[in-house]
Amino acid sequence: MPTPDVTIVVTTFDRAAWLEASLHSILASAAVARQARITTRVLVVDDASPNDETHHVAERLGVDYVRVPVNDGRRTPSFGRVVGLEQVDSTYHAFFDDDDIMLPRWIPLHVAALEAGHDICSTAFWRTDASLLPVRQVVPAVATLGDLMAGRNPINDQSLVRREALEGIEWEPELDNVMVLPVWLELSLRGRSFHRLEEPTFLHRRHDENTSDHLDPRDADLRRQVIARYRPRVIERYGAVPEPSLRPPSRPAPIPPQRRPLWRRAASKVRRKLGR
Repeated sequence: MPTPDVTIVVTTFDRAAWLEASLHSILASAAVARQARITTRVLVVDDASPNDETHHVAERLGVDYVRVPVNDGRRTPSFGRVVGLEQVDSTYHAFFDDDDIMLPRWIPLHVAALEAGHDICSTAFWRTDASLLPVRQVVPAVATLGDLMAGRNPINDQSLVRREALEGIEWEPELDNVMVLPVWLELSLRGRSFHRLEEPTFLHRRHDENTSDHLDPRDADLRRQVIARYRPRVIERYGAVPEPSLRPPSRPAPIPPQRRPLWRRAASKVRRKLGR
């Protein structure tokens, strides 16, 4: 089988229904990307779900599947993501959450950014409720080393990354939700190029089981430890820790609750023209 251009790693635990919707959305984006001759592999990492439903979903949709034999008891996908990365041989890769929805232009737009010379591409997104009703548009700031050292991480976990840029970097799953921070810091120190798409390219579903709402009490301390570990190297390179960006965090744009869908507004316009 030829090596794909992109691998999307989806880590999941016992959420087959949401996983199926997420996989359908990724496959739709892969189909759009295929029109630009971009090939995509989708890899599901099952974090030891208690039944076979996850495997059945992956099998039914024709995506690759690997199972972690024992769940580590954590509420984070970090260990499963590392297992997935061990299976990656494509030029680019990204993580994607099993409860989010990828919009059709996600893959082609992210790949275009990396082919333009960037190494990491994050994106704006729509924040939704549990039923996927869009609530706010979120446009994260473009990442800077100063922001990362100040504890601000505007880079999506789901960012597309050039695999070659990660050579020599070891992922640390024991850091749980902080696992990506030292990777972004290392890439920034290496002078790698970060890019952010202003067009929202996925739906981020908010619900009672969001990992970010159930952070380990150690999370803040782990974040401080990672930053402290990098501080001497940053000072050695730059003479001081760069100041964080002066740009204030972007205010998410709310969606008016009474706003009618486009198709309904278009239908009303046609009826008015017809005199109905």
